[in-house]
Amino acid sequence: MELLELHNITKRYPGVVALDNVSISFREGEVHALVGENGAGKSTFIKTISVCCGPR
Repeated sequence: MELLELHNITKRYPGVVALDNVSISFREGEVHALVGENGAGKSTFIKTISVCCGPR
């Protein structure tokens, strides 16, 4: 069962594309890890999906 599915997320800052067409799905029972070098967009990704999908 899909708990959350995100498609084609792009986030741009002046002069930088932080996220470029990112898609991901989260299914019940799965565990995910977000790994990458400094500046890879990990924090930007979490902040972006938190705004979209966080509590209202």
